[in-house]
Amino acid sequence: MALNSRFHDVYLSMPMEVTLLPELQGLSYRGRTVHETLQEVNPHLMCQLAEGQALQVYIERRQGYLQSEAARLEREWRLLHPLSVDSGYLARANWQRHCKLAVREVLIEALAKSLTGSNADL
Repeated sequence: MALNSRFHDVYLSMPMEVTLLPELQGLSYRGRTVHETLQEVNPHLMCQLAEGQALQVYIERRQGYLQSEAARLEREWRLLHPLSVDSGYLARANWQRHCKLAVREVLIEALAKSLTGSNADL
């Protein structure tokens, strides 16, 4: 995540205990990201979903969307930022890392934006 992202502090301050919450057991990083972002930007919606026993389903649905969207954005990013064929191992590793971070930032921004609006579905 870029240092100038407004969610940088949220991402870095994500407590380790979050991975131990019962509702997050078995969820991937993207599912935990949905949970943390929802808790940060729209706790009222989170409470409504939890009271209606729909939080787990909501998180899993959003997680699935984020996973497919991440794959699409990674392909797009790689096409827009090609790597030289003769690049070394470190250059390739940095290129891959930069791709993952750029996609992660775009997805978290889009998720937060969608959760702060009146329409919480992507």
